[in-house]
Amino acid sequence: MKASDLIYDWNQDTPSSRAQSINICDETLRDGLQGNVPRQPSIEEKLELLVQLDRLGVNEAAVGFPAQGVAYREALDLCKQASQENLRLRLSLLGRAIAEDIEAIADIQQASGRSILARLVVGCSPIRRYVETNDLDRLERAIASGISYATQLGVPTLLGMEDTSRAEPQVIERFFTAAVEAGVEVLSICDTVGHITPFGIERLIRYCRKFLDDRGYGAHLSFHGHNDRGLGVANALAAIRAGADAIDGTVLGIGERAGNIPLELLLVNLKLQNLWPHDISTLKEYVRRMAEVCGLTISPNYPIFGRNAFVTQAGLHASGILKAEMRGEADIAAAVYSSMDPHIVGLDYQIQVGPHSGRSNVKFILHRQGLTAPESVVDLILQKARDEKRILSQEEVCNLATPILQG
Repeated sequence: MKASDLIYDWNQDTPSSRAQSINICDETLRDGLQGNVPRQPSIEEKLELLVQLDRLGVNEAAVGFPAQGVAYREALDLCKQASQENLRLRLSLLGRAIAEDIEAIADIQQASGRSILARLVVGCSPIRRYVETNDLDRLERAIASGISYATQLGVPTLLGMEDTSRAEPQVIERFFTAAVEAGVEVLSICDTVGHITPFGIERLIRYCRKFLDDRGYGAHLSFHGHNDRGLGVANALAAIRAGADAIDGTVLGIGERAGNIPLELLLVNLKLQNLWPHDISTLKEYVRRMAEVCGLTISPNYPIFGRNAFVTQAGLHASGILKAEMRGEADIAAAVYSSMDPHIVGLDYQIQVGPHSGRSNVKFILHRQGLTAPESVVDLILQKARDEKRILSQEEVCNLATPILQG
């Protein structure tokens, strides 16, 4: 018997062909580092992270905004080293739709010897246009001229329409048309302030998808979301279902304000829905290394990668897990009180002994160490946790049992 035979999964659906070939862009080294991170990683550390990212099968990494001297030199150095490492993933750089930014990206592409996607951004919502005193004609000309110029220089482009989630349909259509006619490769729907809901992004993506398909426009459609309302991953999954070709995210969701779509949580959810074909067993190393080089602390109850994500001290839970494990049904033991098997990401489930535990908690820890104890020993250990109202470490549980068993 397998765990999958014992679970009716309401989450599963027949995915579209687009969903089966979804692209993922890691924006951690660009958008993510704009947030309140305690430490900026070095070029060597960034390259190390890109190597790890490449192994995970992620399609693209945004690695900088080379609009001024220091940022330009760092982006150039990183792109050159990425070429020397023969990384498969595509690199992209942010720029405004102006000649200076486009030329900087073109120079880096030429010097590094690899294709660099130019992520050209313009603000498109009414509130952005008002604050920046931009009119639609001016923005449309900037889009057309910027993308045309990049195309002339041999630089592929993505149009990032900032604040698309608060823009009017007719404006989106107008900017899409200008970008496609100028040769854009990707059109990015941006939820710049985390305004949209899953219902809203599904409506927006379907609208944009229909507009492009009805006119035979071949540009890809991507979604760049923020997590201000805590809806980042939910919005990303809704966008994929509605027809998005690509999703941006950052590791641990870092970025300005409440951050971006958490990349690692998105990958796990795609994997669980059979929408990500690559092995993610090394994802934990990537997440932990990124946290280390950025000086970040992962919250203990952070989903999947927090230290408590697969830990229980509840006696009822421990009983079910232990019964399956004793029968040699590891996948069932992993799934009976968890939404996923932690082994998918190279982790394991754990059981603690604490005030809310039962005998199965103690037995599980001893079983993992190859020990079997009589009920009297199990009760003594359990009573200690209850009397002292605290969680006993695994080492402590074994140390309490061993002298009694040896005696």
